[in-house]
Amino acid sequence: MRLHLFLFILLNVLLFYSNGVIAQDDTRKTYNQPLQDVFQTELVYPQEKGEVQLTLNPEIGNTEDLNYINFPVLAEYGITDNWQLGFSWSSFQNNFDGNNTSVSGIGDIEFDTQYSFMNVGKTNFHAALGFELEIPLSSEEKGISEGRYEYMPYSLFAIDLPSLNNIQIFTQAGFSFSTNKAENDEEEGNKLFLSGGLFVPLKNVIFDLELTSIGNPWENGNENQLYLTPGIILNLPGGWETGFGTSIGLNKESDKYLVLAMVTFEFNLMEEND
Repeated sequence: MRLHLFLFILLNVLLFYSNGVIAQDDTRKTYNQPLQDVFQTELVYPQEKGEVQLTLNPEIGNTEDLNYINFPVLAEYGITDNWQLGFSWSSFQNNFDGNNTSVSGIGDIEFDTQYSFMNVGKTNFHAALGFELEIPLSSEEKGISEGRYEYMPYSLFAIDLPSLNNIQIFTQAGFSFSTNKAENDEEEGNKLFLSGGLFVPLKNVIFDLELTSIGNPWENGNENQLYLTPGIILNLPGGWETGFGTSIGLNKESDKYLVLAMVTFEFNLMEEND
């Protein structure tokens, strides 16, 4: 886990000192953006000013104890060409086990904000800073929510490879901490989140591969989950995008698998008003 902490600190140092990121913020869009989102990792791409993105992310998961179906809905809005606000809500979740017992209800909501620095120093390097706040809505006893307020600052880094058909290598590093925990669970809600990968655009089809680590190095924590997520995304006409992926648990502490789908629609309020 010390490696996780070292990488998190190193990536944030690079954000502020590599290529003069703060001084070189340029709002002109000179980068190529073949897609809006991938499955497990946030991307550096900002929503443009007045741009709205609506996303439905249905998922089916299999853990050691139960199976579940979840229907998160997400919305993002561009305040400026570099700064966006976001909202997500687990609108419905159903947990069911091998004994034909099921529990269903609404899940938690999350608010987030992100500021992006694109083409840092007029290069193909991009970076972003973000913050997420998760608010529990469901009862912890149902097993749908952990019953915690969770906070996660994170940083994003990406580099485009135009000579290789605009392949992008991307990464996310975040530290999640929570409140409203029981005394014997004081540190268990704190997590280090590392995720990254690459996507390969082939015209309107984008192939995605991500590796995600969720670790807890603190006193009462015993979590060290590792997931590999291959996926495919289709860029459709009219501002639509759809995708399908599968997260596969790589160790015994991880969930067995998570089947992910994605439907995204994007439009610009400023253009409609014009």
